[in-house]
Amino acid sequence: MRHGIHRKRHAALMAGLATYEAANGALLGIVNPAARSTLVEQMVSSLRRIEYVRAFRQRPVMSPSRVDPHSDLFDPLKGAYYLDSRGERDEAVWIAFIGTHFGKHSEDGWKLAANVMGSFGRGPVWTLAEYSARTAAFEAMLASHQADLDAKAISGRFSNHRQYQSKGAGVISNVFATFHEWLTGPGGINARVRRVHNAVGQQPTAVFAQLYRSMKDVYGFGRLGKFDFLTMIGKLDLAPIEADSVHFVGATGPLSGAKLLLFGATNAQGTPKQIERIVDDLDNYLQVGKQVLEDSLCNWQKSPTNFVYFRG
Repeated sequence: MRHGIHRKRHAALMAGLATYEAANGALLGIVNPAARSTLVEQMVSSLRRIEYVRAFRQRPVMSPSRVDPHSDLFDPLKGAYYLDSRGERDEAVWIAFIGTHFGKHSEDGWKLAANVMGSFGRGPVWTLAEYSARTAAFEAMLASHQADLDAKAISGRFSNHRQYQSKGAGVISNVFATFHEWLTGPGGINARVRRVHNAVGQQPTAVFAQLYRSMKDVYGFGRLGKFDFLTMIGKLDLAPIEADSVHFVGATGPLSGAKLLLFGATNAQGTPKQIERIVDDLDNYLQVGKQVLEDSLCNWQKSPTNFVYFRG
């Protein structure tokens, strides 16, 4: 049974879908009432995950253990809030990057992120300042722990969103090095955002689009990595940005979900850009944000008529 705000959201989203269909025609993938209700439940679930992160900023003092990978309380997202509250924005963006790259595994939690950032519990903590000063030492640490990285019981696992990433020491080194260049090259995140403001203005969606394009050289951060990272720093208020689009070029699960919704089949014809424009327009009726649509469509297509809770 749905209660309170959950019930109100469900009803509002049902009404938004009906209004869209009245103006644009039926959404063939949700003619079945069970599929329609399941999709809406996935949207509500996505909204709740976003609100969970945004709620960090309404909390009282966060424990400094959240930024300590040697602590059981380590949490890079809560740690990002803690660092930003101390005026350490670039360090906050750095630890948010680490959290986004490795992700939180459904069973292992933040174990892989903690092991890499914390030198497998037997060495320095690779904050932005430490990494900047001793990049070669970080890379040597990874190389010396390649056997540990290969053993998932020791190292931990990537989250579902990042499950195809490599745990090769050289690959991780490349990811860190290219992200470090992206973050520090312009003088930090605030300097990069100021440059974007000067180029395209201060509209959050326009800034997101420009930052998305700027991350093309960050190794291992394809379409999903860029989207997840930028939406995360937006939710954490580390940058004044909001997703401008669902960004389906290069997508798999979300694009399949969109095809299923629009045409009734995951393998329906249509270019990513064409389908992207339609789904972006759908948000004008639903007003949930592009991240919610991207996330919920991906999860919904895995189980279209029966709600299953999925973690990133």
